[in-house]
Amino acid sequence: MSENYKKILEYVGDEDQLISLKDAVISGGFAEGVRMMEVSNGGNLSVTVLPGRCMDIYQVRYKGKNMNYLAPCGIVAPEYYDAQGLRWLRNFFVGMLTTCGLQHTGTPRVTEDGEELGLHGRMANTPAENVRYERGLKDGVPSLTLEGTMREARIFGENLSLHRKIDFEYEKDSIVITDIITNHGFGDRQFLYALHLNYGYPLLEEGTKLIFDTLETKPRTDEAAKYMDTWREVEEPSYPYPERCYFHKIARDEEGNAQYTIFNEKRGIGVNVQYNGNDLPYFTEWKMLGKGEYVMGLEPMNDFLDGPKIGEEGCTAPVLGPLESKVYVTRINFIDKI
Repeated sequence: MSENYKKILEYVGDEDQLISLKDAVISGGFAEGVRMMEVSNGGNLSVTVLPGRCMDIYQVRYKGKNMNYLAPCGIVAPEYYDAQGLRWLRNFFVGMLTTCGLQHTGTPRVTEDGEELGLHGRMANTPAENVRYERGLKDGVPSLTLEGTMREARIFGENLSLHRKIDFEYEKDSIVITDIITNHGFGDRQFLYALHLNYGYPLLEEGTKLIFDTLETKPRTDEAAKYMDTWREVEEPSYPYPERCYFHKIARDEEGNAQYTIFNEKRGIGVNVQYNGNDLPYFTEWKMLGKGEYVMGLEPMNDFLDGPKIGEEGCTAPVLGPLESKVYVTRINFIDKI
């Protein structure tokens, strides 16, 4: 224990005075029974994590300002999940982070054996087990780690887990997410993984800047192609607004690291996201600037969103061997200048 930390402890009776944690279960409506953890880092961050929904991040406030979009359905318990077609959207709270995978991402499909794989897979509607938290020190700074494990498994099929750690440090306005995906089966298994990171008002408004180096940009649809020259621009809400998606090839540094920034200069708030671009080489921009549906998704992923899916010929999703794991680390920094 550092001398500085010992000195800090002389002033506090409970470590909640430094990094506070509230662990609760939601009551009422479709959210009944969903477990949630609310963290305040003692600096500028307030974060709501949902162990009842894949340890995903429902909301982040930075300096009191909301940073992400929240869908009108709100928080929905996983028992209402329906894998048919687009019904995943009825549970899609959007939030700061929705996890996609592990056996499907993208548009719905039906497998050869008749199983329905709904939009973006099952993982976001999977509650965590073995949920725990731990307080500690990192380089002499008080820290808090939340952990939980989600399973996607069935007999005669996949046997995968996603173990998630979310790290906070006192007065440091960053969230570090470490995801470990493990194949517990005894045969090779392909897997899909995408971080559906979503930004909303007041971070997102007309004039908000998108800052990243893209080596290649392709529109997903003919509608998106019409506005190809404006993919970086954030306009005021309009109605109707057909969504526009663009696929980017994000530049990487010599170590393979990639990053992007979304920044509102007028308000002095923004987000910088850093990750391993070799592990997550694909990137989708979801631009949806409709009235009441005003959101920008910037999504690193491990396979092409519109490519062949698991079980289809030509699928290029990564493979985990028997009892093999893959680690993904994503750092989300909240900033007030660029």
